[in-house]
Amino acid sequence: MSHDKQHSSGNDVQDLKDVAARAVERALRAGADSAEVFVRRGVENEFEVRDGAIERLTQGGPQGVGLRLWRGDRSASTSATTLDTDTIDRLIADTLELADISDPIPEQALADRDDLATDIPELDLYDETLAQMSAESKLDLLKRCESAAMNHDPRITISSGASWGDAIMSSALATSNGFCEGTRQTYAGYSAQVIADDADKRKRNGFWFSSRRFAEALAAPEEVGRIAGERTVRQLGSRPIPTCELPVVFDPMAGSALIGLLFSVLRGDAIERGASYLADQMHEQIASDLVTIIDDPTIPRGIASRPFDGEGLPATRTTFVADGRLMTWALNTMNARKLKLAPTGHASRPGSGAPGESASNLYLAAGTSRAADVIAGTERGFYCESMMGFGFNPATGDFSRGATGRLIENGKLTDPVSEITLSANFRELLARIDFVCDDLAHERAVNAPTFRVEGMTVGGS
Repeated sequence: MSHDKQHSSGNDVQDLKDVAARAVERALRAGADSAEVFVRRGVENEFEVRDGAIERLTQGGPQGVGLRLWRGDRSASTSATTLDTDTIDRLIADTLELADISDPIPEQALADRDDLATDIPELDLYDETLAQMSAESKLDLLKRCESAAMNHDPRITISSGASWGDAIMSSALATSNGFCEGTRQTYAGYSAQVIADDADKRKRNGFWFSSRRFAEALAAPEEVGRIAGERTVRQLGSRPIPTCELPVVFDPMAGSALIGLLFSVLRGDAIERGASYLADQMHEQIASDLVTIIDDPTIPRGIASRPFDGEGLPATRTTFVADGRLMTWALNTMNARKLKLAPTGHASRPGSGAPGESASNLYLAAGTSRAADVIAGTERGFYCESMMGFGFNPATGDFSRGATGRLIENGKLTDPVSEITLSANFRELLARIDFVCDDLAHERAVNAPTFRVEGMTVGGS
């Protein structure tokens, strides 16, 4: 196998901008009062290796167009998976028919022209090396990763496989009020998962991963495999502990999941529907003063960076929570209008339909504590390494999820713990954060350093 011949070129972005701009013009000629067109085209690869052999290999060339057209205050959205002129013309006709029978929603109009991005930053999101990377080298990386995981400890007996996924994608957005820009981006990530046999024959599994925009920034396969093996073996002999109230130290992986949950109640659609416990908390203290939460789409090579949002608004760094105080919500244009606020550049672009709201590089800002010191200063507690389940009520803030990790005794990590539940109301959880550490790393779309919650209910045996 040679390297993937198809990949996104610089000219591809201009081609897609032309496609989107022409579609806007044709929609206006067909009778639309205003129009928005999003187009994308690229290459995606997925590989999986198990026991040193290729388990799965898929390569695709996804492309698509999404239209949003208006007649007065009535709008409709449609999409298709080809970009030829005849398809787009049929789509325009269908979309206008749908718009004619839809309910008028004045707030759903295009973003205001004055809000549109005019200075598009160069964020270094495209890696030519990744675009040229051969399938053989990806498979070799997976085999090395799986081997490192399997050989980490003789108690590891089963491989659940090592998986690779990448995308080389170009896209463009054009609107009838003057926006027409495009981007090209690359992404690659891979992981390994293995299973170890416990003394009572129970199976314990663990995984690890690395994901980046640029191939050169990916962690070495031997390191990813070693960490997957370590995380698996650490669970051997794990058991629940009696139900109690304990300080909980969240490692960066588990902690980032909590920050992601918090974003779900910062979104404008949740606020506007009254489906967020933060709906009446603007400028109130909603967390410990150690908590500052930032979303920054302008980080060069950031895994979720973007030069503009799904409506063409500028990419700007937003502080949602500053020293525990709620500063803003994540607002697309429609929800900003409904709430009589300014949009924040968080519109997300679905394949079809009106824009939603999403974060880019969301993170809990680093503190000054050292993780080792926080653990050493905890006489008895729980060190949370992973959570599972979906126990979160955004309207009330009630939180309860299964967790695994290790016990902290006399300032040291000791016995592995599983089959427990962590419970708290999010108001209390955020208010009780008493240490935030200095080990923040931007490895995912949502990140957090190690932090401690001074007290949570640990439900066990």
